[in-house]
Amino acid sequence: MSATAPSEGFGLRGSTLTLIGIALVGLYLFPVYWMYISAFKTSSEIFADPPTMFPENGTLSSFVWIFTQEHVGRYLRNSLIIAVSTMALTIVLGSLGAYAMSRIRSRAVDVALVTVVVLQTFPEALLATPMFVIFRELGLLNTHLAVVLATTTKTLGFALVFLRPIFAQVPFALEEAAFIDGASRLQSFRLVVFPMVRVGVLVVAALTFVMAYGEFVYPLTLLTRAELQPAPVGIYQFVGAEYADWHRVMAFASVFVTPVLLIFLLLQRRIVSGLTSGALK
Repeated sequence: MSATAPSEGFGLRGSTLTLIGIALVGLYLFPVYWMYISAFKTSSEIFADPPTMFPENGTLSSFVWIFTQEHVGRYLRNSLIIAVSTMALTIVLGSLGAYAMSRIRSRAVDVALVTVVVLQTFPEALLATPMFVIFRELGLLNTHLAVVLATTTKTLGFALVFLRPIFAQVPFALEEAAFIDGASRLQSFRLVVFPMVRVGVLVVAALTFVMAYGEFVYPLTLLTRAELQPAPVGIYQFVGAEYADWHRVMAFASVFVTPVLLIFLLLQRRIVSGLTSGALK
């Protein structure tokens, strides 16, 4: 009797924790569910009291409107251009920088890393005005390049902080063996080191893409031409001082969020592996 009691208690406790976990996940995902179902509601049903948990008269009119009248395809294209470009630039600079910082042992590197971390605490709204002045002097206003460079100043710090300890776990003996075989430092990095940290780089790439894809402050500040603005700024146009087309906002948001959800669903195992195991196999 005493031998089975602990297992029974553990089973009951495990079931309770599972139910609590399911409830918390459901609570966390409920806003996403509400966004999707609201996109299929009419303007009057959005404000129904009591609210409907599922569209009573589902309609695609909001989706038709945003694609035909609000050029959602153009906004999504601009978001993808900014996100992919920022991701590529961050991976190249972040990988090289983190690799160098992991191999150079000096107090200056530690100070530089701490400085990078501190700079990440500065709000974008505070940096937007100096960025505007800098890019105006460089003649880069109203270009995607300006937004990419501005966003990279945020994502690059994250990449350096995340990737440096991962690169540090790669044994230097492997590089020495490559040097003996005649490889240069860059070849050693590309052929030996980088393949061993590719899962960690994939995590940085995915998170950087999401940060850049949802960037709002810099595009709003640096881009005044509507044909260049990304989706977050496009959604902002739906919300006025006195009125908001919430059913169209939800449709726009659904189309905008879906690619990110699909990316994380496809890469979830690799992302979790990179976050929990140090990205080294």
